Amino acid sequence: MSRPRKAEDPIRLPVPCNRCGQHHQTVARWPDGGVCGYCYQQAKRTRGICAFGHEGVLPGIIDEQPTCRRCSGIRLNVDCVSCGAEDELDSGGRCWTCALGNVVDDLLTDPATGAIAKDLIPLGATLKSMKRANSGMTWIRQKHVTAFLRNLAVAPKITHEIFDQLPDSRTREYVRGLLTEHGVLPQRDELRMRYNNWAA
Repeated sequence: MSRPRKAEDPIRLPVPCNRCGQHHQTVARWPDGGVCGYCYQQAKRTRGICAFGHEGVLPGIIDEQPTCRRCSGIRLNVDCVSCGAEDELDSGGRCWTCALGNVVDDLLTDPATGAIAKDLIPLGATLKSMKRANSGMTWIRQKHVTAFLRNLAVAPKITHEIFDQLPDSRTREYVRGLLTEHGVLPQRDELRMRYNNWAA
């Protein structure tokens, strides 16, 4: 989701963005004119197949249609240094998908063995395949999520009982649900378990 736009400032910024027509800070000058930060971000996230057949990021506009860098003459780094795909990049020149994959592998690796437990491999694959990898990075970088996954990585085994010993949180139940869905954990009546815990 794009961040909300601030109110435009035609007094301080009299020259409007060539794309949206609003008065925001110009961050790039492309062949079609000055582009504000909001339109710049949108351009990096525009994907598809341009009229000339290129599939990937389409930051340019020709005849009101999105076009690739080559056709539009726009110079923009959207080439992932890890997988080579055209995409919006995170720090280090990696696309969000590769960056998320690296973080997931790091968090689920047991430092003592240098490997990810077999039972956690399906969880890792699911987390890496999030449809919006940048949103996945925002979620996984939260301190409580990072701590939870690190604790899970060093658990002696993956059972409901082990999960019950970890701090109660939405993250715990979300991950429990993923592992149950992939058959790592058996089905369990969580509503009944919560009631029993409350009653106790």
